Amino acid sequence: MLYAQIDAVYAAIKAIGYTNVEVKVSETGWPSNGDSDEIGATPQNAKLYNGNLLRRIEEKQGTPAKPLVPIDVYVFALFNEDLKPGPASERNYGLYYPNGSPVYNIGLQGYLPQMVVPSKSK
Repeated sequence: MLYAQIDAVYAAIKAIGYTNVEVKVSETGWPSNGDSDEIGATPQNAKLYNGNLLRRIEEKQGTPAKPLVPIDVYVFALFNEDLKPGPASERNYGLYYPNGSPVYNIGLQGYLPQMVVPSKSK
């Protein structure tokens, strides 16, 4: 679905006469927890989505419309936000808990130093 959305942006840009515009995705991710009606918000789905995303970035994979142009994305978010209002899923997009421990392992532990983050949230 992400690639379809990126290709739709490329198609729209081309339709108005531009072909050399870079597309960057400012936020993409998957929640690891949610309310009872948010059944897809699981650690397994979040790990699968973000793990596949990072693998594709590492492989410099493009989209079907632009296979030679690697996707440029920012993963949302680094930390869960315990105090954020709204549905539970909104608080659970992070790769890490507020205390710095990983929510799930997508292979970043080899790239990042051990984090020690004091947290005042519960």
